Amino acid sequence: MGFCMESVISSQEIEKIKKIYQLYEEALADTCVVCKEGCFDCCTCNVIVTSLEVRFLVFSLGSRGEADMKQRLEKNFPRKRYIPEMTTNKFASFCMSGQDIPEEENNPDWGKCPLVEAGRCTIYPVRPFGCRSMMSQVDCRETGFAQVPPLALTITNIFLQYIEHLDHQGVSGNLSDMLGHYLKLENFGKFEKKQGCIENMKMKMLLIPPEHRAAVTPLLKQMAALT
Repeated sequence: MGFCMESVISSQEIEKIKKIYQLYEEALADTCVVCKEGCFDCCTCNVIVTSLEVRFLVFSLGSRGEADMKQRLEKNFPRKRYIPEMTTNKFASFCMSGQDIPEEENNPDWGKCPLVEAGRCTIYPVRPFGCRSMMSQVDCRETGFAQVPPLALTITNIFLQYIEHLDHQGVSGNLSDMLGHYLKLENFGKFEKKQGCIENMKMKMLLIPPEHRAAVTPLLKQMAALT
């Protein structure tokens, strides 16, 4: 079964995505994240995005930026990359019903994001949430690992669920696959589920541990106004 991604993004959708990204930064303002533009060790080819974010990304870059991004993808399209089998809300529904979670293969050694050049993200100002949520309180280049507070992980999962919920009629997939379809990359082929596209879902529950419920309640009220 093939899926069609809408090519036009509405002004309301644009504003919602901007507000979500801004709200996420505000929610983690006290987390002391050391990550910044130019830090690219975590910029792998395994980023997952929704169709809504892809439309926002392409719209924000304009025709010149779109042509540049298309050229980079055609030149550096990752042949080995993470292909998700379920979305965040699907994962939540499995947890809610007690079903076994399928194992997924995801290896950062498969390569860098094709949109990184000379250690710089070429779409940094409008990068998708999957990139924004890569964070650490220590410099990974020095420690070899990321350090993320548990509450920050909970907040990130909430945003992942909300973004998917906003785009529940759309699809999700690997950034390269999603852009490959949207930009009609040469020889990319028909965009089908087997090529990394999975249907989004409305959220039925939020993945919030009991110890974090009080802390995220004000945030949930702010996010509810966006849906």
